[in-house]
Amino acid sequence: MSELITCEHHQGVAHIGLNRPEKLNALSAEMLTQLLDTLLELDADKLTRAVVISGSSRAFAAGADTGTLATASAIALYTSGFSEKWDSIAAINKPIIAALSGYALGGGLELALLCDIVIADETAIFGLPETHIGIIPGAGGTQRLVKAVGKSLAMEMILAGRKLNADEALSFGLISRMTSPEQLIEQALKIAQNICRASPLANLMAKRAVLASFDMGLTAGVSYERSLSALIAASEDRTEGMRALSAKEQGKFTGD
Repeated sequence: MSELITCEHHQGVAHIGLNRPEKLNALSAEMLTQLLDTLLELDADKLTRAVVISGSSRAFAAGADTGTLATASAIALYTSGFSEKWDSIAAINKPIIAALSGYALGGGLELALLCDIVIADETAIFGLPETHIGIIPGAGGTQRLVKAVGKSLAMEMILAGRKLNADEALSFGLISRMTSPEQLIEQALKIAQNICRASPLANLMAKRAVLASFDMGLTAGVSYERSLSALIAASEDRTEGMRALSAKEQGKFTGD
């Protein structure tokens, strides 16, 4: 199997690289499978507390592999399991940071929308151009983009093919910060390292609570948050956090 995904470790942070530069990291079924397998391994690894995903300087990912899509029948697409892999990526518990450079189009933008934090450098271009080749976003783009930027802009991007540059993406809340190309990975790793200093159990529960806000009404969401807030009081991490706060020290959290 070719190495379409690379993975390096930095003191609790796993840095995944999308590694298909000759195709601008277009997401083939094989590449997506390798990405999911890597994420599942990291999710089960207690030493890994945060994940960074990046591409190349030219493209985070310039869409799905249209060559594969163009030859697949409707039934083959429906039964392939390709779409379900995106759901499995969305279900990863560890915090995921997307560090974007160059094109983040189609499936590339949909992958970024699955991540918990998205940052980009000044060269980044965002778009969902599927309708202009006779298809529609099929990996959650129509659902997640509208939650990220609002209905009107999402409609313009999806129906009219509008692309956003990094400045626009920042102003509309699609990304949390913009950096220079030289600082992109450094900034992503710094955010990940800050995540590593927190309680992994608290991060897990907080991530679940935030994501639940997309599916629940306010009353149900607050009730879910309150339940998790009470549950974590029984953890060793909460005891350690209170001890460290009193001692004015950095907590040593285990995730228990």
